[in-house]
Amino acid sequence: MSLASCVFVPPPPLPEELAAEPPEGTVPAQSTASPTAEVASTDPTSPTPETGEAGESSAPRFEKGKPPPVGLSASEIIAYNAAQGDPRPEGIPFDEALAGISGEGALWARFHTVRGPIDCRLLEDRTPLTVANFVALARGIRPVLNRDTDTWAPKRWYDGSVFHRVIPGFMIQGGDPTGTGLGNPGYVLTDEFAPDLNHDRAGVLSMANRGPGTGSAQFFITLAPTPHLDGRHTVFGECDPPSVGIADDIALVPRSAEDKPDEPETIDGVEIYRSGAPRDRSSVPTSG
Repeated sequence: MSLASCVFVPPPPLPEELAAEPPEGTVPAQSTASPTAEVASTDPTSPTPETGEAGESSAPRFEKGKPPPVGLSASEIIAYNAAQGDPRPEGIPFDEALAGISGEGALWARFHTVRGPIDCRLLEDRTPLTVANFVALARGIRPVLNRDTDTWAPKRWYDGSVFHRVIPGFMIQGGDPTGTGLGNPGYVLTDEFAPDLNHDRAGVLSMANRGPGTGSAQFFITLAPTPHLDGRHTVFGECDPPSVGIADDIALVPRSAEDKPDEPETIDGVEIYRSGAPRDRSSVPTSG
């Protein structure tokens, strides 16, 4: 099957999109070919349930256990995280996330999958907040919420997770240990956009979300140019050509009507390293 012959069809909403269904009268999620739900207005003069009437300056009040509204400012995101009990509501500083990683050159993430390694260069100078968050989750530095015990503790978030949504000619999505598309670490992250960081080719590593300011841990890798995602998802890495080939293979597996692979496409772990180029593809996983 040639990817060049694939005709892209906008996918149905994700489970988290349905769970976050907005009031009637908004644009349905199915009208977008994106791993997102609807994008709400970020106009500061627009009335919202959190801020009251248009132009009101009172700070939003957040409740523990409630999903965040879309379009929060950076300071509101910190306040939301704190309301959830997050011990690190501002996130993990870049230097702390990368402490102990030796070597020189670019910063890389290697996804150890059942089909082989996927190597993506992380854009640490362009999207440092997103990269620090991703690295801290991968290395087990960032505290995450255990909903069974209502406690926060560091965890190697991606170990043993799966690519839960795969669409040939579009993207593969992962980063949810529950494998449902509903899982998240209990906090959200500020978006980082730049005019020249676009979904303009295969191999772009980007954050999934359900609207502005709602990303945290789920990510996707593009399999083709997807310009309709520009300015909606934070681009924080780019994968090398052999890795895109593996991502293509993952997308072509038998899958359900919801685009979930019939058999788990597992991520054993994510290795973070520095190097002038991707490591030998036969390298043994490490705990980096």
